[in-house]
Amino acid sequence: MNENLFFVPIIANALQEPNIEEALRKAFCQIKKMSTEKRYFEGFANFELFMNTAYNRYEITTTDQIHELIVHLGMGMFEGTTQEKETMLDIVASHPEWKVEYEAFCQIEADKNLMREFPVIEVSSDKGFVIRNTFEKVPGHESFEGLLPGKYKIKLVNTGWIIWEGKLTAKELIWTALDMAADTRGTQKRHTNKIDLLNNKELILRTFAGREMGRIEIELTG
Repeated sequence: MNENLFFVPIIANALQEPNIEEALRKAFCQIKKMSTEKRYFEGFANFELFMNTAYNRYEITTTDQIHELIVHLGMGMFEGTTQEKETMLDIVASHPEWKVEYEAFCQIEADKNLMREFPVIEVSSDKGFVIRNTFEKVPGHESFEGLLPGKYKIKLVNTGWIIWEGKLTAKELIWTALDMAADTRGTQKRHTNKIDLLNNKELILRTFAGREMGRIEIELTG
C-alpha cells in the first residue's frame, strides 16, 4: 500500500457498500485514526487536501465528490493550484476505476478538441525525419514528400494518438531500373502500396516511388 495515498482503497471500498453514506462515515473515522501514526502523516495531509478541494469547489453530496472531481480534472475544468491538481491526479491514478473514468473524460475532451480543430498528421522516421501536414478539409488528402526506406510512425498531433508504426520499404519508395524505364511511358503515377491505417477505410495511406526518394499520400475519408 502507498502510505501517502493510504486512504484511497479505504474510500474505494466504502463506495462499494450498499449504505454508502454510513460506510463513508466509518471510512473517515478509520482514516482519522490511522493519521495518528507517523508513517501516515503525509498521506493524511493528502486526504485533507483531497476532501477540502472537493467540498470547497463542488457543492455536491459526499458520494458524488470523487466523480465530480474526476469530471473536472478530465475535462480541464479544475480550478485549483498546480500542486492541488498534481495531488488530485496522483490520487485518481492510484485507483484503477477512478483512473479509467478519468481517462475516459480525457478522451471525450480530446475528441471535442479534434472536432474544433483541423486534424494535423505527423509522419516521422527513426532517422530523425519529421513532417506535419494539416487537413483543412475532410474528406481530403495530403502528400508527405522526401521519404527514404525505414521505420516510420504516423501520429495524430491533435490528440497525440499514434495511428500507425511500421516499415516503408525500398520497393515501396524507390524505383528500380524497370520502373525508370516505365516512367518514360508515364506509368509510374500509380501507388506502390495501400494501407488501411484504421481498418475501417477512414484513413488510407498510399506509397509512391521516386528515383531517389518516395512519398506517401494519406487520405482522410470522413
